[in-house]
Amino acid sequence: MKLLEGIQLHELILIILGFILGLALIFIFLYTALRSKPNLKLLYGFIAPLVMIGYPSIQSVQFSKDVIKIDKLVEKVNQNPTDTVAQNALRDNLAALPASRCKTSSDALTVIANAQAALGAYESAKITIEKAKVINPDNPKVTSSEIDIKDKWTTQKDFENRVTQLENYIKQLEAKPNNPKLIDTLSTHIQELILKSQKSPIHLENHQIVTVARATAIIGERERAVAINDEVLKVNPKDKEASKLKESIKNREIEEKFKAQRRINRVLKPKQRVETAKPTDKMSVPPAVSAPAPVYGADTTALRMRLIPRSVNALKIWNKDQ
Repeated sequence: MKLLEGIQLHELILIILGFILGLALIFIFLYTALRSKPNLKLLYGFIAPLVMIGYPSIQSVQFSKDVIKIDKLVEKVNQNPTDTVAQNALRDNLAALPASRCKTSSDALTVIANAQAALGAYESAKITIEKAKVINPDNPKVTSSEIDIKDKWTTQKDFENRVTQLENYIKQLEAKPNNPKLIDTLSTHIQELILKSQKSPIHLENHQIVTVARATAIIGERERAVAINDEVLKVNPKDKEASKLKESIKNREIEEKFKAQRRINRVLKPKQRVETAKPTDKMSVPPAVSAPAPVYGADTTALRMRLIPRSVNALKIWNKDQ
């Protein structure tokens, strides 16, 4: 870490002037002491340089404490992304940091970037960590956070792209509700999407969850679709899209329209052809037959999604110059 990281220009000037004034007072005091009786009133003059040097130092120490507090809150949110109390505390403490001081400290910017990532603002986190890298590219904390943020950003973008594909498949099925090939494609796509989403905590938006729930209902996973959709209603009971979907599932409108059948396990564990051993004597053993694969339970693959709302608005302060 650089020696002057986090020190603002006016504070640096104040510290330099304080040192100069302090040295001048020391020189005058020693000069008068050598030539005659020392002037003790000069001791009162040392208060000024002490204040000039001490004030920026106190502010810097307080700033460091605030950054450490945010760092601990980031760890708490990462351990439990659904902890709204910790999320709110993190947002409030982050908004209270002086932006002018943060812009000169790679450590502070790294903590801010980690906080943005913890709250789901991956785009902002990428911008902030780049600023930290410019200030001190050799800081190992910057390098570690940059890798972590890019990994989360990639996972998030992959998820968003897959949700967009789900929306396209649903539109196609709206035009051709009984197309089994499209429904099989949708089933495989949902399976891949949810397995991907379980790699790391992903911050989702209401409409993304509802889209996944709708697609899950179309492929016949009625109970799972309800569970996924309920995650939205827990956060926002008045969400119109989620409420409408819940009614559609409850009234079995989707099942009737798309002739929905349970397809996840069928796609995940396709039927296997098992051949019996070919006998040497064709008349002694029945011919080979095809046997279906074992029946897998409905819960072989759990389809669970947590709604972790994004908290981007409170973080705009850090990127208002972009």
